[in-house]
Amino acid sequence: MVWYRAGSRFERPGITGISHFLEHMMFKGTGRYQKGEIDSITASRGGNNNAFTSNDYTAYYFTFASDRWWPALEIEADRMRNNRFDPDEFELERKVIVEELKMERDSPWRALRQAVATNSFENHPYKFPVIGNYEDLLSITREQMIEYYRHFYAPNNATLVLVGDFDTEGVLQRVKQLFADLPPGKVPETTTIPDPPRTRQIRVEVKKPTSILRMLIAFAAPSVRQKEHYALHILDRVLSGGKLSRLYSRLIEKERLASVVNTEFSETFDPYLFFIGVESHKEADLDKVETMIFEEIATLTQEPIPEAELTRAKKQCITQLFGSFETTLDQAIQLGLLETLHRYQYWNDYIQQIERLTAEEVRDLAARYWSPEQATVGIVLNGATEEQKGSL
Repeated sequence: MVWYRAGSRFERPGITGISHFLEHMMFKGTGRYQKGEIDSITASRGGNNNAFTSNDYTAYYFTFASDRWWPALEIEADRMRNNRFDPDEFELERKVIVEELKMERDSPWRALRQAVATNSFENHPYKFPVIGNYEDLLSITREQMIEYYRHFYAPNNATLVLVGDFDTEGVLQRVKQLFADLPPGKVPETTTIPDPPRTRQIRVEVKKPTSILRMLIAFAAPSVRQKEHYALHILDRVLSGGKLSRLYSRLIEKERLASVVNTEFSETFDPYLFFIGVESHKEADLDKVETMIFEEIATLTQEPIPEAELTRAKKQCITQLFGSFETTLDQAIQLGLLETLHRYQYWNDYIQQIERLTAEEVRDLAARYWSPEQATVGIVLNGATEEQKGSL
């Protein structure tokens, strides 16, 4: 894998989506490889490759049998500084991404998630969609992309991750041969970008032709570089970790108001969001669902989690950790992700940090971040497509 610190966090109005657009162009040929050749080389050796872009990074990966993976290293070294931006391919890929954006907008959950994320930030570029804004996607020029590529795609802004059965000394020699002489890029300094404190709850309504009522509540969440981040794992499990979790027990089993309840958070460089998502039954009262969610949140902010529940949540966190390292690709993703955002040793410390957490520490995190006025509440309602925003 090769990870670049290049994502929507580094974009600005006018070029939102350029990181993701560039990811697509990285498969369109280089000075050495023609269009389609990267994929054909991969397929001919029984491997696979792909890429993904997020708020803080863009990552590329190959998986091969351990006796035939060398071409991947050569491909990554070449396209790090020698990518070819064919004008015709550039315009064709623009159309592909615009269609991808339209598909995202047609999805009620994706549209709701983006509306909630956008309205949860005032200044921080985390408010930009990773895929970009429609107007920007139409206006980004080839010259802007080449400039962005030259700044961000360079050895001094990349993390190379290798996981598998190989001779370390021989591999490191080959890495030096391929990458050592590549010129550095002019990478902007990565600093935390503050957003003003929230004083009012923000409410967002997204209308879509749908028979399912959906609600998404977002609270501010600490970044992976803050020690508080470990407590998020516990809160995630307490709220939605199986049938004994609080939201599942109340909304699905006891009150029978919802069919789906989940929580989600991400590892990010700057503080981001903790999401609570619910799909309600058609006849359910969304106001009642919301009230119950905030009641459960209030309990977490006021009362320490009982010992048995805390122990169960910790065991779930540790089990989830082992599951996330199951394959060589899983391992490469987890190591590359944390090294790009913070330090890969995060995972070496994880079990110890989780096990030492107290119920009071978990409660204090919830109390600090999860007051009602700090929330963004988004709802999908049945109707013609539109988005409305308000505040309380």
